[in-house]
Amino acid sequence: MHRLLGIDAGKSVVRAALIRTTYRRVFVEALGEAAVTDGVSEAEAIRAAVGLHRPDAAAIALSGEKSFYRRLDLPAAAQKEVENVLGFELEATVPFEMEDAVFDHRLLKRPPGVETLPVFAAVARADDVRERIAVVKEALGFEPERVALGAVALANLEAVMPELAAPSPASAPIALLDLDYLTSEIVIVSGGEPVFARTLSRGTAGLPGTAPALARELRQTLAAWRNLGGEPLAGMYLVGGGATAQGAEMFLSTQLGLTILPLPTPRIEGLTPEQAAALPRFAKALGLALGLTPKTKGFNLRKGALEAERSYPFLREKIPILAGLGTVIALSFGFSIVAELRTLDAERELLAASLATASHDVLGEETSDPQKARELLEQGPGAADEDPMPRVDAFDVMVQLSKAVPKEITHDVLELDVNRGHVTLQGVVPSVSDAQIIADHMKEHRCFRDVKVGRTSQFTEGRHKYVLELDLKCEDKTKKKKTGAADAAESASAGAPEKPEGSR
Repeated sequence: MHRLLGIDAGKSVVRAALIRTTYRRVFVEALGEAAVTDGVSEAEAIRAAVGLHRPDAAAIALSGEKSFYRRLDLPAAAQKEVENVLGFELEATVPFEMEDAVFDHRLLKRPPGVETLPVFAAVARADDVRERIAVVKEALGFEPERVALGAVALANLEAVMPELAAPSPASAPIALLDLDYLTSEIVIVSGGEPVFARTLSRGTAGLPGTAPALARELRQTLAAWRNLGGEPLAGMYLVGGGATAQGAEMFLSTQLGLTILPLPTPRIEGLTPEQAAALPRFAKALGLALGLTPKTKGFNLRKGALEAERSYPFLREKIPILAGLGTVIALSFGFSIVAELRTLDAERELLAASLATASHDVLGEETSDPQKARELLEQGPGAADEDPMPRVDAFDVMVQLSKAVPKEITHDVLELDVNRGHVTLQGVVPSVSDAQIIADHMKEHRCFRDVKVGRTSQFTEGRHKYVLELDLKCEDKTKKKKTGAADAAESASAGAPEKPEGSR
């Protein structure tokens, strides 16, 4: 759950909307409004509009008068490097150096058959963005998470007003006109995405005398949209302080040739009738608050160095909650460790019982001590027996065979079979006597026993096949030495003369 604050700070009035978001649900907690006068600064008006509420994050908009909107077509190959390429493209279209600017962009849907990449970008001076950050920090004691641009934030209303993304006809774009007292801002939305925006120098001030001039600027704006290849609008929504001005809908509908649509009912929980009636006036503040959610559709000028300057003072307010969560995590970790130790103790007791049973059955003595069991295993039956690994194998047989075949004899091995210490070798030699020579040489290995040529036969002309059999059995030198030493001692004892009685 997040408490998000949108601040619509105009020249004459500040409007704030505080919302609370959960999974797919939005609640309005408060709507506040305060006038900016000679005796009330903008920071004081923001403080008064927000009241005592403490949000988790806040967003404010930079006036469209201090920003530039650009529609660009980039090569499709530049899609992976848009950030780098866009800076160079924007530099030639703004009256200041890009080193002193920040910009953001949105990739638009590419029309069928178009190879270029349409981009909707916005750029502003970094100092103007810093000023917006500073005024919020002065008023509320923390910096805003986002600095949006003009009326583009109104596109975020689609999150609670799905009708903005699918007007009738569904494929036609719609316009959102924010009528303020001194200025007006318009954004055109197509398929729920902002595709065009402009700031007008006239608002509701001076009406009805200034109405023709305001209508003229609106017609010029719509003509600029059509010159960019934009489709005819399906209608226009009025928001802002002038949305409820008497006769505004009829006048604009007549002058612009557009249908002025009523603002859709928002999908917001807990909206009182008073808040619902005031919602068109707070539409921009609501759009700024919704821009703090992951599915934002506006611009954010907190980029580069400005992004690094962000702070999160609201964490200080969350210290008790974070401390509580940390305590819960620590306790859970402690309980987990205790449970794991108990499980290991139970497993250790089970293994000790299994070891005691196995040692009794195999070694003849019951013990649950692993070290004692190891000693019994080393001293137990078979400890002095020969190593179970064979002292000679088929590889040794082949090595000895290569040594046993004289260089002048051509010898081929047809088959070598080693099975349970018995070797059967089938080979081909020029004569039977050559087979016997090889057999005599094989007898020289100390581990070859009963070496004999079993049978011979004619293989081909001038070649004889023979079968050589032998047993693999190595004599245990340790036993032999012990046996020899014992025999020698016995012989010496038997051959020693007996001493006569009475001798010393």
